[in-house]
Parts: sequence; structure tokens; C-alpha cells
Amino acid sequence: MMLRRSLLGRGNRLTLGIPSLRNFSSCTRLYKNSEQIDEAELWAPNLTSQPYKAKKSSKEEFQWPDQSEEQAQRAHEIRVEKLMRLSAVFQGLLILLGVGAATTTYMKWPQIKSWWVTKDDYKVDDNTIERLVKSKTKKSMDEIAVISDANFGPEVSGLYLAGSNEIAGKNKAGYILPKRIPLFDHKVLRDVCLSDEPNGKENLAIDERGDLLKWSQDAISTILPDQNLVKVKLSNNVAYALNKKGEILVIPVKDPSSLTKHVEHKRSWVLPWKTYCSYDWKLDTKDSFKAKGENKIIQFDTGKHHLALVSNKGNAYSCATGIKSKPQDRSHSYGQFGVPTLSQFDEFPPCNKLYEIELLNRALDSNNSVYKRDILQVACGDYHTLARDAEGKLFGFGINKNGQLGLPISYDNEQIPFPKIISRFGSYFGRDSKFKCVDINCSTQTSFVTLETSDDNGKKDVFYFSFGDGLNGELGNGNYKNCQPEPAPIKSIDSPVKEWSCGGHHIWCKLADGQVLVWGFNERGQLGTGKRIKVNRPQPIPGLLKPGDQLQPDQLYRTKLFLQPQQSVAAGETSTCIYWKK
Repeated sequence: MMLRRSLLGRGNRLTLGIPSLRNFSSCTRLYKNSEQIDEAELWAPNLTSQPYKAKKSSKEEFQWPDQSEEQAQRAHEIRVEKLMRLSAVFQGLLILLGVGAATTTYMKWPQIKSWWVTKDDYKVDDNTIERLVKSKTKKSMDEIAVISDANFGPEVSGLYLAGSNEIAGKNKAGYILPKRIPLFDHKVLRDVCLSDEPNGKENLAIDERGDLLKWSQDAISTILPDQNLVKVKLSNNVAYALNKKGEILVIPVKDPSSLTKHVEHKRSWVLPWKTYCSYDWKLDTKDSFKAKGENKIIQFDTGKHHLALVSNKGNAYSCATGIKSKPQDRSHSYGQFGVPTLSQFDEFPPCNKLYEIELLNRALDSNNSVYKRDILQVACGDYHTLARDAEGKLFGFGINKNGQLGLPISYDNEQIPFPKIISRFGSYFGRDSKFKCVDINCSTQTSFVTLETSDDNGKKDVFYFSFGDGLNGELGNGNYKNCQPEPAPIKSIDSPVKEWSCGGHHIWCKLADGQVLVWGFNERGQLGTGKRIKVNRPQPIPGLLKPGDQLQPDQLYRTKLFLQPQQSVAAGETSTCIYWKK
């Protein structure tokens, strides 16, 4: 009862308060309609001497303060300076955009050129041929090797040449597809060495009898017969040829007078009515070969101005090449000899004098005892050398400006005058995997290494790595870069490589199944792809043309070249040849 009375009392008080709310609303409306006063206008006389106006005036009515000539001149200079700075900013942006566009175009030029060349459809009919007359793709059609004068096809022994080492004229001399050279029809060769000279007339070959030949596309001649040669290399304008006795002959192919001084014709004791040619200029190994039974050279390679070899006792040696005391364009070594006393700070060594690479032939074991290494193979770039031993270890010495030694590029590693182990492959294999080097090859400034891995179960796999210069796609890993110190895998090779042939800046590989893969520089058509576009990863090339073939270009490019077991490949500076090997 008391609660009810309390609620009724509160309700009455709320009812009585309603009129007061109405009065408040009316007060609010009255305040809204009252006169508005700008407080800033009231206080303006105390704050500024200028009359205050609540409403902004227009620019025409604004009273601009008077300025002196110096102030006006200064204001003008400030405006001009701001405009010049703004103009410089825009110019800088335009320069950055231009440099970026030029860099992108340069780095992507192979793709751009490839798109431009192949953007039209290759359908050989009358209308298409007329349209190709004014098209860039007409060049590819015209430069396909003409074989109408070839009497034989790939089933007959001979020699095919792709690219050219002759000076390029307006038409960019060179075969973009392998062309058969009629001079070698029905010939079988032991070895071929393509010249790095621009005249293209110093190519060398060893015929099936072991005679040394000099040849070009138009002529062939014998320059040194009866030597039973098996391998020939060029270095510093001199040919170095290995015979079956295990001797290396020094042959000045560009100096006929010096060559004839060392040639002597003798009469055979067995057949007195016959004469034979004797040659006496050879690398002197008597003072260098000191091990018991060490009397033969089993393998060698050459660089720009140096030679490295392996003896039958597994020892490595090196020497400077040429017939002059010092190369004209190089006054010091780059460490490519592997001898610390023949570094870049020492006098260049005399030509054709052998030096033992002692730090490569010998090493220390865990007990600091000296033991002998068994060197199996050496490979030379222009100014660097690789070597591998029987244990599968890889060594390098020489110049490392592009990372061709597989070492980090630094001031200390720029030139290495002594053998240094290369072992930066562990990140690509499992912890339990064991790997060893089984093959090495070098181009001018790039190195290629074949590694064989085996696990605890005896399973073996083969991997291919490259490092060094790859500006023209030599690395084969899909990149164009001039420095690759970290060994990078070549992932596009699915079958074991049976034969490597490294030119100046291009590579040919013959796989175990006979297929040919190529990559690298291709300005002269040395890759044999039918175009002059450089390639940055291994790719197949069209098959060899046969007499009477009437293939359209698209049909030809769908074919793949497979070599026969007796066919071999030799790469030069800007050309490559396929020949039948004995």
C-alpha cells in the first residue's frame, strides 16, 4: 500500500514538470532568432590596425602591400628557382625512365628480336613470299644454307660447318644452318680445330693418317705429314698437336719459314725407296718429367697464351704458348699457370718451357704428411685453368673476374696464381649424398663441371653446373649475366652428355642418345638454329639438310638433329663443325 502511494506521488510530480519543458523549448527558439555578434569583429581594433571584414574579399579587391624593387626581384628569383627545380625533377624522372627502358630493352633483346623475327606466319606460298620481301623475316628465309650444290647427304662421311670466322660484311657472313663442305666428302678425320682468326683461313684438321691439314671453305692442303697426330689445339698463333707417342709438337702455322726449319725428309730403313717427314720442334719434357716411367702426355688443353697438360703418371704441368718471348697484348700472367712464382707480379715466363704445378700434384693429409694427387684432366679458358683428380676433387686457378673459378668475386680472389679447391656444390645435394667431379670443360670465360652423386644404396645421378661469364647465355641456366661466381645447375639437360664442345661464347653438347643441344652466342649462326638469336638455355637444333629436300621452314624447325656414333663436334670462336671421326 505504501509502495503504491509512492508511485502515485512520483507520477503526479512528473505530470507537473511537463510545462517547464515546453517553456525551455520556446526559450531555445527565441535564442535562435536573436541577433548574432562576431566576437572577432569586436576584438579586431585591439588586435590589428587594419579594418576587419568578416567576409573575405575577392583577389581584385584585396589591397596588396607595396614592395620595393629588391623585394620584387627577389620574389621573381624565388619563383624562377622553384620552376627550375621542378623542371630538373621532371628531367631526372625522364632520364630514369629512359635508362630503365634502355636497360630493359638490352636485357630482353633476344626475346624482342625473337618476337620480331617470328611474328609473321611462315607459310611458303606465292603471297607469303611476296610479303616477305619487305619483312625482316625474309632474312631468315634467304640465309638458310643452300644445298643444291651438295652431292651427298648426312649418311656419307664429310664435314658440315655452321657460322663463320670470316669478317662479317653487310650480309653478316655465316651459315645459320650447318652446310656441307664438299672438300671433305668421303673423308674421316681424327680431330678438327677451328681458327679464332677473322680471315677464317687457318682452320686445322688431322686426317685419318695423322697428317696435319690446313683448310678453309675453298681450299685444303697438308702442312705437316707423317706425324701420326691425334689432337690439335691453337694458342697464340701456334698449333700444339699431340701424337700417338705422347709428344706435343709446336707448329708455327703462321710462320712457314720457321716451320720448314724443323722439317727434315728422311729415307726409310725398311723401305729405302720411300721417304718420310720428320719434325723436331716439340715440348721438352726431359727436364720436367722426373717420376719413374713418366714419359708420355695423355691429355692437354690450351688457353689464350698458356697450355696445361697431364702426364701418364698423373702429374700436371703448364707453360706459356707462342714463339715470341712475351705476348704483345699481355705483359703479365693472370695466375693461369698455377705456379705462385708466375703470378701477375712476376715476369711472364718464356714460351714453351714446362713448369710443374707442384701445389696441384701434391697435398697434405690430415697428419700433415705429403701425398701425391693423381690428376686426370685439365681444361683451359682464356686466362683460367680447371683440373680434377682421381678422388673427384675440383681445382681452379687463374683469373676470376667473372667468377669462372667458382669463387666469390673480391679483391683477394680476382687472380689466383695457385690451385684452389672448388667445393661450393653442397647446397644442391642432400646431407648423405656423396659427389665427385667426373668431367670439366671451359669456354673463354665460363666453366662447366659434371658431377656424379651416389647415395648409400649405390644409386648414381649426374648433374651439370656452370659458373663465370654468361652475358651471351653461355651459362645455360636461363639468365644473361656477366658474373656468376656461384655454381648454378643446368637443368635443361635430361640425358647424359657424351661430348662437350665449347667455343668462344657458345656450347654444343652431344647427348648419349645422339641428340645435339646448343646455347650461347649466335651472331654468326654458330649455333646452327637457323637464326642469329642468342640462346640462354640448352635447346635442340634442326636436322641436317639433304640434297633434294623441299621442306618449308616450319617443317624444318620441327626436326631435331641426332648425330651418329661416329660423328663428332668441334666448336671454334665463332663457328662450329660436325665431322666424321675415326
